[in-house]
Amino acid sequence: MSDRPKTPSLWKRFRYRLEALVLEVLAATVPLLSRKMLVRVANAIGWIAFHVAVNERRIALTNLDIAFGSTKSMEEKRRIARSAFQNFARSFLGLFWAKRLTPQTLDQLVEIDPENLRMVQAAQARGKGIIFVTYHFGEWETLGVATALFGFPLTIVMEQLRNPHLTLIFERLRGHGVNQIILQRHAMTKLLKTLKRGGNVALLIDLNAVPSRGGIWLDFFGKPVFGFSGAAALARHTGAAILTAVGYPLPDGRVRAVYGSEISCANTGNEEADLRVTSQQCLGYCEELIRREPERWLWFYRRWKFRSTAEPGDFPYYSRWIEEVRPARAQTTEATQSTSAPQQSGP
Repeated sequence: MSDRPKTPSLWKRFRYRLEALVLEVLAATVPLLSRKMLVRVANAIGWIAFHVAVNERRIALTNLDIAFGSTKSMEEKRRIARSAFQNFARSFLGLFWAKRLTPQTLDQLVEIDPENLRMVQAAQARGKGIIFVTYHFGEWETLGVATALFGFPLTIVMEQLRNPHLTLIFERLRGHGVNQIILQRHAMTKLLKTLKRGGNVALLIDLNAVPSRGGIWLDFFGKPVFGFSGAAALARHTGAAILTAVGYPLPDGRVRAVYGSEISCANTGNEEADLRVTSQQCLGYCEELIRREPERWLWFYRRWKFRSTAEPGDFPYYSRWIEEVRPARAQTTEATQSTSAPQQSGP
């Protein structure tokens, strides 16, 4: 059989072109908005999406039940879920607006504590690179562009979308500010080389790992999730610093960038255990953020998609059992040839 990709149907090619046209229109018009207007538009879009996207709303409310149980009322959970839709719309539109971010306008639109910035500069000065671990929390898209403009250009992993035109558009948008965008295939090899040159990488780590590519079972709100050990593996191999990175939305449309204190890389000699400890620290910080401001996270993501037991128990309705997975240490020992890495989420 031929390995060449199947040619899309005429209808699919038309649809791909139409989707690309819509995004190009957004890319041309969203930067014309003021930041305050962008927030109003995002809130309106998110409000509509919450009421129209029935499946995603059900996922969000189910996830909130898992995370908070009876500690929050149904009314509170619906409010948080609605705000999560609005937050996603703001981050998504913020990516299109970010072309207006320049070294000259950065201070007006993104605030950062000078001491926080000096801490990142000190980590950079070691010459071993920085692994910025971040989450689908707040304005993660704007944060990626701002981080590069602060003087820390990033290598970012992006998923290859089915529509190749969209892949090119998102590569262009996320690459603003001299960020380098790489696709998921052989991403770990490229990330490893970047860090060994003293460069920086950014990883969204609150995503599900692909069972066939290896992963690690971690705890998230008291329930196992199948996640990545890539950040821990890269730090272990290169000595790079692991810093958390969060973009907090401000009421006036601006963003506050906060880079957390360094997460130490466990090194007891037990590779698999060390990967789990470090990876759990990275994900545990995400849980702390969510508990403080739950409306900022992506609740309609199927975070508990995989479970390690055949019986569903108290896992969500959308979960499914995976019997066998590659051990976590495989991501470390095969870091120079693995094709698995956390990716920047697309729409």
